[in-house]
Amino acid sequence: MSLVFGSTRLVAVLALCSGWAIACSGEEEDTCEIATADISAVALVIDSGMDIRAAVDFELGDRRGRGSPLRLCDTDRLTINGSTPTEIDKADRIEHALTLEPDAERSFTFVLDREAQEDRITFDVELPDALEFLSPMDGDPITVGDAQQVQWEPAVADGIIELGMTEALGGGQCLVAEAEGHTYEDLGGIQVPDTGQWDIPAGALASESLDPCATTYSLTRLASGTYPAAFERGGRVEARVERYQDVLIVP
Repeated sequence: MSLVFGSTRLVAVLALCSGWAIACSGEEEDTCEIATADISAVALVIDSGMDIRAAVDFELGDRRGRGSPLRLCDTDRLTINGSTPTEIDKADRIEHALTLEPDAERSFTFVLDREAQEDRITFDVELPDALEFLSPMDGDPITVGDAQQVQWEPAVADGIIELGMTEALGGGQCLVAEAEGHTYEDLGGIQVPDTGQWDIPAGALASESLDPCATTYSLTRLASGTYPAAFERGGRVEARVERYQDVLIVP
C-alpha cells in the first residue's frame, strides 16, 4: 500500500514539474523558445535629477497574477540608444538597465533583435521637461496647519504634474492629509495643473505627532511611449521626471 501511494505521489510530482519547470528545476525560464507575442515588457526611464536611468524587463504573459520573469536568450540582443545595458537580477524581475549623466539625451529608443524569431521590436519614449523645486527649500520647517505654497520651474502649459508627500517608515502618523483635493499621501499623490505653483490651504494638513518629523515632497512629470503591438498586452513604456525635497513638519 505504501509503495503504491509512493509511486502515485512520484508520478504526480513529475507531472507537476513538467508543467512548472521553474518551480521544480530551480532554473529561470528564458526567451529562447517563446514567441514574441507571448512576452510582455515594461520599459521605464527616470530622470531623478542626479542621473537618468533607462531600464526594461520582460515577462511571460500579460503580468496578471504571479509573475514569470524571463531572461533574454543568447540569440536575443537588446540595446538602449545603441548601447548594451547591464543585466541585473532583482527579487521579482530580471532588469536590463543603462545609467547616464543627468544632461544626457532625453529621447530613448529600445531595440530588441530576436534572431531566432526573425523579429525586430523597436519602442521609443521621450523624457518630459526637467524641473526644479523653488519652494519649499530642503530642510525648511513647515508648520503643519498653516497655508503654504509649493513652487517649481519651469511650468508646462496645459500640463499635469503629480504632487505627493511621504514620511519615513516607522516615524508614526506624523502627517495627515485627508482633506478633499489634498490627499497627498495617496499612492502617486494628487494631480495638479503644471503651472509652477500649487497652494495648500490652511487646515488641509494635520499631524498626530507632538514632535517635529521629516516629510518628503515629490513632484513627478509623466510621459508614455507607444507600447509595441508585437508584444503581449499588459506592459508599458513610460518616462518620468522626479524631484524630491525634504522638509520638517512642525506640529
